[in-house]
Amino acid sequence: MTTQRDMIAGKMIRKIAGRILTTKREIIIITKIKILGENDVSDSNQTINLNEGNGKCRLKLSAASFIASKPHESLETIFDFIHERVVENMPGYAAWLLLGNSAWQPGTRIVKYLGLWGGFKSRGIEVPQGSHSIVHTMERDGKLKFFGGIRLSDLLDGTILEAFLAERCSYVAIVPIDLDMEEALLIGWSGKISEDLMLFEYVAEGNGLLMAKIGEFDDLDRGVVAVGKRQVLDDLLSNFDNS
Repeated sequence: MTTQRDMIAGKMIRKIAGRILTTKREIIIITKIKILGENDVSDSNQTINLNEGNGKCRLKLSAASFIASKPHESLETIFDFIHERVVENMPGYAAWLLLGNSAWQPGTRIVKYLGLWGGFKSRGIEVPQGSHSIVHTMERDGKLKFFGGIRLSDLLDGTILEAFLAERCSYVAIVPIDLDMEEALLIGWSGKISEDLMLFEYVAEGNGLLMAKIGEFDDLDRGVVAVGKRQVLDDLLSNFDNS
């Protein structure tokens, strides 16, 4: 990202090897990923607006949106691409799935018993398996909100995408392994970008990236936006051949 706004058309090739009768064939699917970069998201831009609420971001943050050319498989393709970039360019980083309640829950025995993960499972949302999970409970006037994080062993796990899509109050964080994510849970979040400035700032100050969904289910511009310091975004996209 060398200017205020740069457009990069990238190509990612997914290879699927299969066998029909005795003949091996290789199917190559080429999906273009459009990457739109914003050097300073505090300025008016097409990608993300962190200042549309009552708060104002105190950091200079950059953003990059990732939108695939095939909307029906866009997020799977984008997660594949980001996973490859993190593995290649960001050693010492971990991926976390952050899930929470956007609304206050009644403080009943069943709600307390189910907690965050049980609540998701009761709604048919499969909770991804990770190497580590943490939960924080907020209580106010007898009502509860749960916030949780799962450190992911594999960003390509299909249940991650399912949970990320199903829950509005969700983010994916790419952060240094030693960043205290329990602190992120104490901050909490609503799932609405303009209301979650403190979470974006915490992740960015820790040299991480926070990723949110953009676009609706049938939106042609449906994808993911990653927000953080410009240098961290540059690290993510370094050595990327966009020819």
